Amino acid sequence: MSNIERYADLAERIIDLSADFRLRDPEDYIKWYGNEHTNIEWLEKFVYGLPELNRDAILGSRYVSGVGCNATATNLAVWPLFNAGLVEPGSSVICEVKVGSSEGGNKSSDATHHPERARVMRSFAPTGHRHTSEILQAIHVSGSDSRVYLSATAVDNVRGVLATAHLFVKDGVEERDLYRAYRGAYRNEPFVRIVKERTGVYRYPEPKILAGSNYADVGFEKEQGSNRVVAISAIDNLMKGAAGTAVQCMNLMHGWDETTGLTFPGLHPV
Repeated sequence: MSNIERYADLAERIIDLSADFRLRDPEDYIKWYGNEHTNIEWLEKFVYGLPELNRDAILGSRYVSGVGCNATATNLAVWPLFNAGLVEPGSSVICEVKVGSSEGGNKSSDATHHPERARVMRSFAPTGHRHTSEILQAIHVSGSDSRVYLSATAVDNVRGVLATAHLFVKDGVEERDLYRAYRGAYRNEPFVRIVKERTGVYRYPEPKILAGSNYADVGFEKEQGSNRVVAISAIDNLMKGAAGTAVQCMNLMHGWDETTGLTFPGLHPV
């Protein structure tokens, strides 16, 4: 009996916060993580744990995976456009994520030490970021054949992700169509807000005002005279990008109010 089978016997529900069960195709673990998966038979038992994409499946599941924070921010930014069929077939998604130090993983290094990180803007994964696989997996579910290119930059911040994704929509798509897609996708979502204002400081999503919360703010802008859309998403990587979404999934799996335990921000570290 494997370790996960032992844990499954002991627990009514399992939410795995690692990357071990995020991907459906075992070949993706070889490509993106450099290792063969050792429990392939368990991959199909896990539901990818992003409620905005997989709520119905999460409701009936005993096994839910964690989510990558950069993948979460990017998926929430671009998913409504793919879901509505607005993206040009065969086109590419190019996304830059700016992240704080708390995304640095569970092992410290010189690069994550705050005296070294202070006041930096450092590209640490210009290509090959592992979370690319989760974005590809999500958009391919919609039937799209688009390619995804993800880059990650460390900025002088502790927590927060700002994803800025560039993609191309079909001829004839207008801004009103984009509004319709985002509102249709997120109208009833308790933790997603559309942020798009003409004036003011916070015209687009901004991680600063989300610190400690499970909210994701999503915005967009269509470039005049072209089919390029810039889709923007901001989250707290320690909440909506990790533990907060896990609690949200736990609530769904048990049939509890989805927002239980997620209405009061906790701020450590700041």
